[in-house]
Amino acid sequence: MTDNNQIQIFQAIDGGISLAVALKQDTVWLSQAQMCELFGRERSVITKHINNIFKEGELVRDEVCAKNAHTANDGKTYQTKHFNLDMVISVGYRVKSQRGVQFRQWATKLLKQHLVQGYTLNEKRLQERGIEFEQAVQLLSQTLKNQQLVSSEGAAVLSVVSDYARSWSLLQAYDEQSLADQTAKQNDMQALELNSVLIAIAELKQILITKGEATELFGQLRGNGLESALATIEQGFGDDLFYPNIASRAAHLLYFVIKNHPLADGNKRTGSFLFLWYLRINQSLLAKPVEALVNDNTLVALALLVAESKAEQKELIICLIQQFILLKD
Repeated sequence: MTDNNQIQIFQAIDGGISLAVALKQDTVWLSQAQMCELFGRERSVITKHINNIFKEGELVRDEVCAKNAHTANDGKTYQTKHFNLDMVISVGYRVKSQRGVQFRQWATKLLKQHLVQGYTLNEKRLQERGIEFEQAVQLLSQTLKNQQLVSSEGAAVLSVVSDYARSWSLLQAYDEQSLADQTAKQNDMQALELNSVLIAIAELKQILITKGEATELFGQLRGNGLESALATIEQGFGDDLFYPNIASRAAHLLYFVIKNHPLADGNKRTGSFLFLWYLRINQSLLAKPVEALVNDNTLVALALLVAESKAEQKELIICLIQQFILLKD
């Protein structure tokens, strides 16, 4: 967290407390002291609940905790831990605080307004880039509804669409000077060989079966769809490649495997697996390590969005996926 947070004021209905709440990274943040005030509990109680939440794996520390520098009355600068809305809600459930319910309702309404305002500001620029804003919002709503996503998965899908809107409106990409031209041509791209892919899928299948996460149907070929997907991304005419760079090829590979169902079962997982594999064997052509471009939550969200998308939304989805794959200059 930085000092340029937006600050919103939460006022309890009974007027008993008033909190200055930081709004940052599409969520709200409270310090531990503020949570004590909000829930009316001693610091030791809040500390116990926070530690138990991390210990039980309900939340991941790095995802919900950040440090914020502030200047105290003595003129010194201190680093104070702040926790996002996920943690506030989790603690609130454990202490069963009515004020906690009020805060959750207030924060949810605030974040919804924040996202709508952000989309409204960016809508014109989204359309200038050839992207239909309403398609993105409709696809988000459809995916959340059909997949019945909650907690981390739902947040992942929302995060993908939010990042997508920011990058296409050039706010984030211009700041980082990382907006790549996805029509750029790259040479020496490494291809995925069918035989190697089949061996890898078989190994993945055995691992998943051992963990009880797959059946014998996983990875079984249906026709030549998988071979076709691997070959299609390599095609061209003369010196002109249909998919001229890693971003374009990886995005289409993920799309083809998930949407064309070349396997009896496990198309989303296999498509995601091949997507990451393809990026890794072409790491030298990427601006950042693969893990820094696409984390687990992002990959889950992309796969779900592809699966839920309609045929006429193909170009929207391809553009979305490519925005996460930054090419080396």
